[in-house]
Amino acid sequence: MCSLSCEFCRNSHELIQHDHGITMIPLQDLAQYGKDGLSSESVLESRTKYGKNELTPPKRIPVWKQYLEKYQDPIIRILLVAVVLSAVVALLEGNSLIDTIGIALAVILATTIAFLTEYRSNREFDALNAMREDTAVKVIRNNSPSTIPMRDVVVGDAILLEAGDMVPADGYLLVASDIETDESAFTGESEPVKKNDHEVILKGSYITNGRGTMIAAAVGDLTKMGMIASSLIEGTRPETPLQVKLKDLAHLISKFGYIMAGLIIALVLAQEFLSGAPPQTPLEIFSVLLHACMFAVVIIVVSVPEGLPVSVTVSLALTMGKMTRAKSLVRRMIACETVGSVTVICTDKTGTLTMNQMEVAASSIEVPEEIMGYPSAPAEWITLNAAVNSTAELEHSGGKMITVGNSTEAALLRWLHRAGIAYPDIRKAIPPIHQDFFNSKKKQMSTIVQFGDKQVILVKGAPEIIASRCSPAPDLKNLHHLAERAMRTLAFAHGTLSPQGDEPEALIWDGYVGIRDEVRPDVPEAVKTCNNAGITVKMVTGDSPETGAAIARETGILTSGSIMTGPEFRELSEEKRREVVRDIQVLARSEPHDKLLLVKALQSNGDVVAVTGDGTNDAPALRNADVGLAMGIAGTEVAREASDIILLDDSFPTIERAVWWGRALFENIQRFLIFQLTINISAAILTFTAPLLGLKPPFTIIQLLWINIIMDSLAALALCSEAPHPALMSKKPIPRTASVITPYMKRAILITAGIYIVAGIAGLWAGLPCMETPEQQATAFFAGFVLAQVWNGINCRGINGIMPPLFKGNPVFYGIMGLIVVIQILIVQFGGEIFDTVPLSPVQWIVIGLGTMPVLLIWPLLRIITHKPVRSE
Repeated sequence: MCSLSCEFCRNSHELIQHDHGITMIPLQDLAQYGKDGLSSESVLESRTKYGKNELTPPKRIPVWKQYLEKYQDPIIRILLVAVVLSAVVALLEGNSLIDTIGIALAVILATTIAFLTEYRSNREFDALNAMREDTAVKVIRNNSPSTIPMRDVVVGDAILLEAGDMVPADGYLLVASDIETDESAFTGESEPVKKNDHEVILKGSYITNGRGTMIAAAVGDLTKMGMIASSLIEGTRPETPLQVKLKDLAHLISKFGYIMAGLIIALVLAQEFLSGAPPQTPLEIFSVLLHACMFAVVIIVVSVPEGLPVSVTVSLALTMGKMTRAKSLVRRMIACETVGSVTVICTDKTGTLTMNQMEVAASSIEVPEEIMGYPSAPAEWITLNAAVNSTAELEHSGGKMITVGNSTEAALLRWLHRAGIAYPDIRKAIPPIHQDFFNSKKKQMSTIVQFGDKQVILVKGAPEIIASRCSPAPDLKNLHHLAERAMRTLAFAHGTLSPQGDEPEALIWDGYVGIRDEVRPDVPEAVKTCNNAGITVKMVTGDSPETGAAIARETGILTSGSIMTGPEFRELSEEKRREVVRDIQVLARSEPHDKLLLVKALQSNGDVVAVTGDGTNDAPALRNADVGLAMGIAGTEVAREASDIILLDDSFPTIERAVWWGRALFENIQRFLIFQLTINISAAILTFTAPLLGLKPPFTIIQLLWINIIMDSLAALALCSEAPHPALMSKKPIPRTASVITPYMKRAILITAGIYIVAGIAGLWAGLPCMETPEQQATAFFAGFVLAQVWNGINCRGINGIMPPLFKGNPVFYGIMGLIVVIQILIVQFGGEIFDTVPLSPVQWIVIGLGTMPVLLIWPLLRIITHKPVRSE
């Protein structure tokens, strides 16, 4: 080992600080520890001085603040105002607080469901991260090897590394024997990086080949991973499309409520002050004003959709659970809807579009052949070469074969395994005498084996290198089509050493294989579905443009768009990036920061962007995207912390399914909005119009409470349980600026509410058939209004011209609507004193049911008028 104070070490340390943005203990300052390991006393001293090997969790908001934040929703704020006004008027008038309590319960229910659902998801997420901190690490302590949890590593620890290990801390390699590392978490580059003695190695990278010893120079928050994590603490997330739409809707509803309240106050004051006996004394004037304000509060309570927060929360909670069961762990509840509004998906290649496992996809031979003595055919020589001329291993764990070592060599071993050939048996029968390992300069690896009195050299490597050593030289034209399919080609040759042990002047060509990370079989169909749904898929990869283009074409991502490299993209001005980003379909040779620039350019054009990421440096892009999708298997802790949704299977089709569920969620919220706004508008205008026309008020306060809170909350559960249908993925995403109320919904609400109002005024004016007393008339009007809404609930299932099967897909709907009818009957028959009703006969109930059933004809007629076909999905 060189002197720890040599110029190389000092320069390398300076390079680390400036290029990597991390602060590590200089190598020369670690000389006191050496490679014999720390003593127990030194461990405690180092931990006290430099800290633990744990990332400080992001500053989580206290639980009570998390709960109170749920009250920031615009609709919730309106309801809180209604609660206060209702309580004040009730206390001044000496009336019951039951309506106030009802509204307050609706608010508490909605906020508590949202809080508990997100809290449970975050607990699952923390448990997922804690598992990684318990990973076993091999270290030398007290001059002997031992195994400790990753969290217990300290600065100065001598750590033993071999293929398959994750690097537990930032540090320097003291001894590097053919070590290669996967640093894609930091660079986005999938190719392994060769490491030499004294070079820096980073926490979170993986050893893909070789073995060695490192000395820890930074742990926990002082590692590069830790510093990136700490930079995310103060990050903010963009407002989601649903939050924007509901905020706009809240402003609209509040305006409607305030206008109606103003009209009510004006009407009451006009009636009182313009009558023959206007109030004279201050007490009489105050009484009139109080009566007007009370009436206005009732209208506000009727106008505000009390069930909307419950509807949104229940929809999000149900969808969140279904998405988690579909391999998408949702960390932020609102992300369930946001993913349904996505217009662009920026996806990684390795592991998301591909299997993240190299496999032999083509070869010059049909299959490997079993070796029966001295090889006599090319297939036998290739079998021997693949089995013996290698440093990789396959471990069987949980019914799976785990790669230990170089992924390319492991692909050859799996190829032999599929052919029924046991490579360990070959290695045992024909053990290597000497191996010359692969490096980037030679681009080949060789192994010498003994056959009787002969020694044979087995060589594998880049085809052009191997071919140049063969006689006769093989024709490599057949290999060009493999490169076009993003395959890594590997050639095989052999030769007999001279008695003196010299290598032969020319080798004998045996053949070749094409190896690649295969595309997941369900990815092309998922990409096609996204394209049909108006979602653009862009691939961001650290691989070469040629490899990226081949995979993008195979998956259907690359069609008529362009390919650009990361360096080219980042050199453009911000304005130019906005121009070219629409046409880019593949961003190759990219670094994680390029992904962030891509996200910002797309968002500045109005796109709703979803981003996949697994590396530490992907965290800024995940945080700033509208939806961050981290890999649950290959993703780092930092990437998962910055995400909104964690893909538990690291698969692109899981994203497509998440979009499907997100769109279904948004449609379910629209279903409920049609249902509730129809009720609220018709009830508010009936309550205002009837007294204006000299008629008896249609509802009492407690009846309005049942209509607006209890019934709406139950209907929220019914309509928000609707299953997604295939047609959701055949239309374009709803623009970020579009209203949650579509023109079709607006017509449906206004026409249906208009029919209710006209029919209601007519019923109040002329009376309802088969009702003999004024009490029965008032009771029947209340019951008929509720039953009409139940029939309209069936209409609301068929939103935007798409009617689901009558009973299939949402059995909950009919159970809840049936429950509403049963409760309504019980209220009428037995709730006389509280709800101001009288019992009705079976015949009268039948008349009410049949009389309100024509409501079912409104929506089919509406679809005919608007030329929308009735489709069943």
